[in-house]
Amino acid sequence: MKHIKNAVKSLIFLMILVVSLLKINQILEPKYLLLNSRWPSTSTYKQFYKMDENSIDVLFLGSSVVANAFIPQEIYNNYGIRSYNLGSEQQSIFISYYWLKESLRFQKPKVVVLDLKFMCDLHSDCPINMEEGLIRKSLDPMHWSNVKKEAIHELCKLDSTQSELSYYLTNLRFHSRWTELQEYDFDKSIIEYSPLKGYAPLTIDGPDFYKTYNQSDATISMEFHPLMQEYLDKIVELCNDNNIQLVLIDLPGNEMNDAINNTHVKYAKQNNVSYYNLCGTEYFEKLNAVLPEDGVVNHQNYLGAIKTSNFIGGLLRDTYGIAPVEDQQYEDTKEYYLEIIDSLRLSKIADPEEYINAINRPYYAVFMSSYGDAAKGISEEMLDEMAGLGLTPVDGIPPDLSFVAVIIGQSVEKEVFSTKEINYIGSFRGGHTVYSINSNGNEIYSSSSIMIDGQEYSPKDLGLNIVVYDLNTLKVIDVVTILKGEIQR
Repeated sequence: MKHIKNAVKSLIFLMILVVSLLKINQILEPKYLLLNSRWPSTSTYKQFYKMDENSIDVLFLGSSVVANAFIPQEIYNNYGIRSYNLGSEQQSIFISYYWLKESLRFQKPKVVVLDLKFMCDLHSDCPINMEEGLIRKSLDPMHWSNVKKEAIHELCKLDSTQSELSYYLTNLRFHSRWTELQEYDFDKSIIEYSPLKGYAPLTIDGPDFYKTYNQSDATISMEFHPLMQEYLDKIVELCNDNNIQLVLIDLPGNEMNDAINNTHVKYAKQNNVSYYNLCGTEYFEKLNAVLPEDGVVNHQNYLGAIKTSNFIGGLLRDTYGIAPVEDQQYEDTKEYYLEIIDSLRLSKIADPEEYINAINRPYYAVFMSSYGDAAKGISEEMLDEMAGLGLTPVDGIPPDLSFVAVIIGQSVEKEVFSTKEINYIGSFRGGHTVYSINSNGNEIYSSSSIMIDGQEYSPKDLGLNIVVYDLNTLKVIDVVTILKGEIQR
């Protein structure tokens, strides 16, 4: 009897130990989300597992250029096509294969779109053509299954510098992260939330000019990266076995010449799959992109991605026969997508009155602090727009006036005009986010501070300093100073 009790105690101890280790692993793993990364791979993959089974008709695979180029919500809004973007930073064909294999456990896509950028040897010092840190960004969020076990095993066979155990017990790799833990490390609702379904938005303009590719020699060719060819062959086979139409593409900005183009064309013909070279003049012109605003080259901005998404949406409908389907998973995220696009446009606004009107949204927290005389930042023309924010209308602004305002979700939390220095501390999001704000309008002792969660955001420039925090993405999205009727960034 005593032996049985000891065995039970040992079993309970082991169970507690295993559960604790799993929880520690989960907490210590780095999380890449819209609030802290340009490529939110963690939330992209976590959200994928929350999609209804067999509800995705099109999958996008490839590196960061894919994550930036294809917007599933834009495609759904205009074509009714349900897609998901599984692109990630430096995603090599090896990782694309395993994410395709993993996705087939839950989905039955009709079309897979794969970018060929990583068929070239871009990271010759990395056995799978991809850096270790970015491999982990792609593999760590994958659920445990035979697919993940196989991926880790094959990876470590190819790369002797990596340890299989460190993928099972990620705390071995990330044990020092305990000093960096944030709110989102403990909140699954933040980690697993990706209404954009894998799209990673950018705002920066593209180049002013892009020299498109035109074939001059149809005879020369190149050798694929051997391992990439092996796994591209596996992708072709996997698609054939599952009755999936495979679409190979090269996005604008990919390395392109006759040898690369000819090799890609030949491979596509030999394997009876489609290939579209968007680096080439024919298809690039079909994007109808106006450079530099429509940044369709390399890492596409959101305007370029809208053009690329509509091109591929039309192709999927007209060439591959993907029919529209009304799906509540996409209907429910329409408003969120429009809000994100609205937020992305904010950084392009140059007119102060238009800007004040644009930040009057329920999904923003707005912080205003004058540095020096508030009258130098707030023009008479801006007063009406500020009243629209809920701020008290003022008939003229006295000189040497300090000013702060805090507006959370269109609700004025604090508004102070004073001849003295102003300091205020508060919080929002149920106390999860803490801020402090300061203003001094005295010409000699001028100051401005807008701190959110311990980080200073005020430009501390003469005039009205404004910080805009997006309540959707939980991050600061724009910082400006308005002085003498002009916006400074």
